[in-house]
Amino acid sequence: MGRGEGNQLGNLGVAYNYLGETKKAIEYYEQALKIYKEIEDRQGEGNQLGNLGVAYNNLGETEKAIEYYEQALKIFQGLEDRQVERGFLGNLGLAYSGLGETEKSN
Repeated sequence: MGRGEGNQLGNLGVAYNYLGETKKAIEYYEQALKIYKEIEDRQGEGNQLGNLGVAYNNLGETEKAIEYYEQALKIFQGLEDRQVERGFLGNLGLAYSGLGETEKSN
């Protein structure tokens, strides 16, 4: 197993998510996440956590989505990737706003 396999699994997840097959997408994201954790690829891990957040948000499971967004955010803060970090902060803001927690969304 390696980065290539993780990338392909993640890409399959994205494709299924676009097709509206979110639960199938989650299966692929989880497989990719496992690989990235095993090979200690923090960026890949963060990307898959973010994908899982998006997928759970699409299913209306906002609190679970927030958990994944927060994990991804922590990774990208550690990697000092400000661009990706901003994206996850935006996702978190929207998710908290959707829960009516507007103070946390700011």
